[in-house]
Amino acid sequence: MIDMSSDNGKGENTGPNSVTRPDIGTALDTLFDPATVAVVGASRKKGKLGQAVLELLQRNNYRGRIIPVNPSGGEIEGLPVARTLEEIEGPIDVVVLSTPVNVALDALETCAKLSVKMVVGVTSGFSEAGDEGVQNEERLRNILANAPFRLIGPNCEGVVRPRTSLQLTFSPMFDNLRDGPVAMISQSGALAGLMALRLGERGVGINTIISSGNETDLTAADLMDHLGNEPETQVVLCYLEELRNGRKFADAARRLTQAGKQVVVVKGGRSSAGSRAVQSHTGAMAGDDRVVSAIFRETGVIRARDSVSAVDAVTALAPGRKPAGNRVGIISVTGGLGVEMTDLAENDGFEVPVLAEDTQKALSEYVPFYGSVANPVDLTGVVLANPSYVGRCLEAVAKDPGIDIAIAIITFVPDQTFIEALAEAYDKTDKPILIIWTGASRSNASGEAFTKRGVPVYDSPARASSGLSALRGSGGEVR
Repeated sequence: MIDMSSDNGKGENTGPNSVTRPDIGTALDTLFDPATVAVVGASRKKGKLGQAVLELLQRNNYRGRIIPVNPSGGEIEGLPVARTLEEIEGPIDVVVLSTPVNVALDALETCAKLSVKMVVGVTSGFSEAGDEGVQNEERLRNILANAPFRLIGPNCEGVVRPRTSLQLTFSPMFDNLRDGPVAMISQSGALAGLMALRLGERGVGINTIISSGNETDLTAADLMDHLGNEPETQVVLCYLEELRNGRKFADAARRLTQAGKQVVVVKGGRSSAGSRAVQSHTGAMAGDDRVVSAIFRETGVIRARDSVSAVDAVTALAPGRKPAGNRVGIISVTGGLGVEMTDLAENDGFEVPVLAEDTQKALSEYVPFYGSVANPVDLTGVVLANPSYVGRCLEAVAKDPGIDIAIAIITFVPDQTFIEALAEAYDKTDKPILIIWTGASRSNASGEAFTKRGVPVYDSPARASSGLSALRGSGGEVR
């Protein structure tokens, strides 16, 4: 099912006796920098979700007030415990629910009577959980119809906002992330963790991660509309199992892509077996994949085949450098890898043209006669003894007026100046540059110079090919 209904995100009605719901933007702003967080289901026992939420909030230096809520009272993780939400003095910005479903529903009814602004529902047992879950879902919707708060989830992994040190989750997969241009929305918490970890390893900064779960209240469309319009966001990365508000999603995606931002989506449930699986995961109906693909093409969404290709795509897009065309210049310290990258690029519809005469002349100062300066450029192993040469060659290729995207392929690196030379060449152009470093783990050099600049780095031509495909522009598919 692809829900094509729409709402304005500010005051939709959700039932016959419903009231105007809180503004989504205001609620999310509060969620991202809350003064007070109450954790219902806080536990002293290691391994419990409520204990993990408390530990991660403290470990990541959340600067607000943390209130564990547990009927036993006392102290947990060094914090005084409230026996109930009603015991808490003053307004509560965010409540995290990490309890069994019946306790969570009771707590939600209490939240509706208090000045709670946002609830994050880690609790499972709703539409994804059979007949009993459907009954719980109905009760949840009845509560939300008149609730003065907005809900993330239920059945989600939480919210992470590095710039405000907010680690509102039970998963350590989101530790030590850099703030940056990517916002992530995922109906699967585990896939959000996987993609965040891989992007973090590449040095790609992430400003927000929301595990949206079942999306009973706020949908991916709502979240994308808000996160995508934040000035720092250049790329929105989504893992979706269902478009729960297809029309709003399409409208939001179109606005973002028309504004020059990129939307990358992994859509689960493409196969018949996958469609069955998402039903039991988030209670979603996957929908007709042909319709989904058509919506993505029409709105400029880049569709990634899987989470790996999505990470590769976002790595290339995060710097915000847009190519003027599809002409690729390739330099490599080894002929074979250059040939492989050339084949992949041309198979994906890119051109690998012969370099301009002036460019070839400049390259000839550094490339021996038994190499090649045509394109791909075979630097040969001579550059290993002359680390600055590789940077000068990359700079020359990037300057070529007939090249829109440059790719540099290196293997093991014996000298740090080798990396510094490539990083300096990256600084001297505004064209997209991809680095393929196949021997990073075996090299006596650090990639920090790449990381601090946000240079896209890959470990193979195949992975770089996915990033290259993403640079082609909106509405395509990355494999």
